[in-house]
Order: sequence, then structure tokens, then C-alpha cells
Amino acid sequence: MQRKSSNQKVKNLRLEIEGKTKFWQPVVRNGWWIKFSVYRDHFILLTIISRYTGQTVIRYYTSEEEAVAYINFITTCNAQDIVQSA
Repeated sequence: MQRKSSNQKVKNLRLEIEGKTKFWQPVVRNGWWIKFSVYRDHFILLTIISRYTGQTVIRYYTSEEEAVAYINFITTCNAQDIVQSA
């Protein structure tokens, strides 16, 4: 009985998150794939992947200005090198 209740809670949470999350197609800038997701209109998740090295950077922001600043920073970096401060 407990297991079914727990599984249902997880399923309900997943459905809530899926319903309140907006996704956009990735964009490519200077050799970086950048994917945006926004949850509840103010939690921003950035997934950034180098086309050349496969380096993946995942960042979470609550401020759009900070997310944009990081995107501007990463797109100035060479996508063929490993970014140390990522």
C-alpha cells in the first residue's frame, strides 16, 4: 500500500513539473549548443554543450540577468577548448 502511494506522489510531481515547464529548441552560438528551460516563469535552467569537445555545463538561475550574463560569457569562450571556470 505504501509503495503505490509513493509511486503516485512521484508521478503527480512529475506531471506538475512537466505542465509548468517551458522548453525551447537549442540555439547554436560560436560552437555552443544552448538549451533553455523555464519552470513556473522564473526558475531558469541552462544546458550548454560544446559542439567540439562535448563539455556540458548545466546552470540554474532565478535571475534572467545572471543567466544572460553567463550565456554572454560562455559564447565568448572557444568551444574547442575546455572551459575551466564553467
